[in-house]
Amino acid sequence: MSAPAAHRPTPADLARPRPKPPTPTPKPAASRPSRPPRVDGMVTAADAVRQGQLHHGELLRQMFEQGIRISAMNANTRLVALTLLGYANFRTGEIHTRWRPAPEQLAIATGLSTDQIHVQLRVLTDRGWLTEFTLATGPRAGQPCWRLGIPMAVLQQLRDRAARHAKQDR
Repeated sequence: MSAPAAHRPTPADLARPRPKPPTPTPKPAASRPSRPPRVDGMVTAADAVRQGQLHHGELLRQMFEQGIRISAMNANTRLVALTLLGYANFRTGEIHTRWRPAPEQLAIATGLSTDQIHVQLRVLTDRGWLTEFTLATGPRAGQPCWRLGIPMAVLQQLRDRAARHAKQDR
């Protein structure tokens, strides 16, 4: 007899909200194990998808476009990411609530269905290209905001690429 086939996730599964895991009770500081030192060159998966910080002189808009091009994401995800870039502040990557497009607007702009848009937004969030946060200061404090960013792993690839090109130009 063969074992029953495992459930294969579909795009509809990705669009469904995930149940939140129970929050663990914090351990006392004395019993917390210290973080193991990172070996040079080794990056954890969480570090790879964390949004990187741009250096002085690096432009978010330019770096984001290049990063999307070299990413291994599918065409629909890239299309949604580049469409969101049109709504974002070119320096910070923030998309404030006032200019934040609804899934229906993104569907019209991209030619995808709203369900596909929800899936692509989830993919962008899971891979570190899009984060949602709450504004802390200013007249819109307390409102949710999106921020486009470049995952650290991709940002490092872009910097290495730029260094190779600069070296070849010499």
